[in-house]
Amino acid sequence: MERHLFLTGQTELHGSLVALNSMQAKLRENQGTGLIEVKVGAARQIVLAYANGIQAGVFLLENGQSRPFNLAELSTLWGGAPFSVCSVSLPDRAGRAIWLILESRKQEQLEVRDEEAWQEQLRVWEREKFSGAVEITSKTGQGFAILQKGNLLVEESVFFNGQGFENTLPPGIGMVGIWQVITYAAAPSSNAWQCLNLRKSAIHWAGGVLDRYESIAGRRFLEVTGKEIQMLIQPWQWKIYVSGTNVADQHFFAGTEATAHAYRALFMGMGTQMGFVIGGSLTLRILTEIFEELGQAQRAALEAHRLIPAAFSI
Repeated sequence: MERHLFLTGQTELHGSLVALNSMQAKLRENQGTGLIEVKVGAARQIVLAYANGIQAGVFLLENGQSRPFNLAELSTLWGGAPFSVCSVSLPDRAGRAIWLILESRKQEQLEVRDEEAWQEQLRVWEREKFSGAVEITSKTGQGFAILQKGNLLVEESVFFNGQGFENTLPPGIGMVGIWQVITYAAAPSSNAWQCLNLRKSAIHWAGGVLDRYESIAGRRFLEVTGKEIQMLIQPWQWKIYVSGTNVADQHFFAGTEATAHAYRALFMGMGTQMGFVIGGSLTLRILTEIFEELGQAQRAALEAHRLIPAAFSI
């Protein structure tokens, strides 16, 4: 991501290390999500990504590519020349998408001129089983779409309309002018991609478990159980929401351990509350059956962090 249209916060045109440190401290203190951008010369840019006050990564953008960067090297790169530094506040969903782009490899750049071309491009990515992020930019808007094995993840997409962010791409995207499209191939070992895989796997498992639980206990007990689970995880202030059989995750976690910790708490609460209603043995059976229905990659992502049925039944 070489440029963006987002509204910036504090900007120091003649930046300093003091200004950079101050912006970092503010994000940490406010538990904020956003970017700090340091422009060094005309061709280099350093981006610090923050997830709810925690630094998720530092990256050097140069020659159209991004790579991890050690902030201690800034003084060497800087060389004493003036640089600008600015902060950009973001909703968590946008922060996650940009983090994924920064940890991915720029692949191709193309132009979409109409809706037919956009739909055809989606079919191409589906056939190629493309995994990664897609950045789409027009004169007035900018969006990020996430694809996993060619499937567009609607719940991960985000769009900046010039004034604010929306949790969806605009309908009929190819009907509102020309869009510049850049694809970024995900690195399977990157923190951002592993977090996404773990998040999607946990949500899939949780949704299946709640659906099976409803078929046994009924809608009323499902609603009560959902409220109890929400109350149990509320002290952490994660943006994870349980509604009926659906689990929605809008939180930006800075790594897989933090993600796993959140879902460990959610499944622990789920197992406990379900056990009160239908008993521990039936709860374990449901957890196990739905877990075994998951794809191999999803099970592996969960098992790597001991998110397994035996850990969450009473």
